[in-house]
Amino acid sequence: MDSSFADQNESPPSLAMTISADGLGVIGYLVVDRTVGGSASGGTRFARDVSIAELTGLARSMTYKWAFLNVPMGGAKAGVFAYPRQGCCKRSQLMEAFGRSISPLIQQKVYYPGLDLGTRLKDLQAIMKGAGSTLAGEHFDSSYATALTVFETIRQVSIFHRWDLRGLRVALEGFGKVTSSVAEMLQNAGAIVVGVSTREGTITSNNGFDVQQLMLLNELFGDDFVHHAIGSEVMSPRHLYSLEVDLLIPGLRPWAINESNVDDIKARWIVPVSDAPATGTAEAKLIERKVLFVPDFVSNCGGVLSMAMRKHDFDLDDVAQLISTTFAETVFKMLSESSRRGEYFAQFARSLAWRNQLNLAASETSSIGTGIKASQLIINKDWGGIKQRIAYEAHRRQSQLNGPIRKSALARYAEMTLGAVAGQMDL
Repeated sequence: MDSSFADQNESPPSLAMTISADGLGVIGYLVVDRTVGGSASGGTRFARDVSIAELTGLARSMTYKWAFLNVPMGGAKAGVFAYPRQGCCKRSQLMEAFGRSISPLIQQKVYYPGLDLGTRLKDLQAIMKGAGSTLAGEHFDSSYATALTVFETIRQVSIFHRWDLRGLRVALEGFGKVTSSVAEMLQNAGAIVVGVSTREGTITSNNGFDVQQLMLLNELFGDDFVHHAIGSEVMSPRHLYSLEVDLLIPGLRPWAINESNVDDIKARWIVPVSDAPATGTAEAKLIERKVLFVPDFVSNCGGVLSMAMRKHDFDLDDVAQLISTTFAETVFKMLSESSRRGEYFAQFARSLAWRNQLNLAASETSSIGTGIKASQLIINKDWGGIKQRIAYEAHRRQSQLNGPIRKSALARYAEMTLGAVAGQMDL
């Protein structure tokens, strides 16, 4: 492992702020881990126990995620306190106050906020309103894209190791939009969901749950649905980690896998939905036991990828296509190359992503910067000005989803992002 990567693991974030508002006191935090071209991006979460330590770990995960995708953006994370009674302040007013407090960073494009745990589109709109700005472009739910990269990662691991997804026994932590979608994809592939946990407890079924039934219960009762699953005894949330399963999917808060439960884990591989799912010490123990641990920035990067592609006017179908092709090929190549080199996958992936981060940070400009349109991705193919305008108009109207112009733009984007990551392994 090179020294620059080792030094990065110990380095503090570039900026860590406590956010206060008049009449409300401290209302949250903002952590900027790294910037690229002066900018960083990451979601804003809304939780009672949000802490600057948690956000620091999550911001570092965002840095890795952008770097893994080879997108020129640094990592950041923000958090707003969610109290039952936040003074006399409505939720929208609280978000606006948070936006006002960090308005210089938003106005100067140092920090681009996004959705995260506990927040919704209205919250993000209120933050931007408080900052004196508006949301750029159309925002779509990125949870499905995240589920796609989690599932595709699982599929590529199974292909590489020749493990059949049919009959694979799976335990999932959390059952929100992403995790429930992953569960449905796995069930459709023949896997068996034998354990599910929420903050209210863990339920198990040796023969496997009907995922659609759990989704319906979750829609009706939220996290409390575990108490309504017929024939299942509700045990503590911690019980999930000790289940006899093949695959464990962490999906809640950071560092859920830690020194208190890592020795209980019996799964042979772990693919997270959540960011920063394990402490460094716990991960080291898993690696020592030869448990395959996939880093979060690989498996759950779909949401970030969809955000980046949306800025280039691509839609969710384009995102899904790239995930099933270039992303899948990159993950398989990483598995192959780390095995060939005799390196643990998680360590190899981090080293690769950090090398990308250093390369991105060293360049002040990038041909896939946030302000360009997808049609411009094919300009360097020596097309004339008229064809460029035709390409832009066709793409803008979304009129040729499978046409040659759109395919060229998507292929070029794939080449400049994950394709460049795959190329790093050939050096």
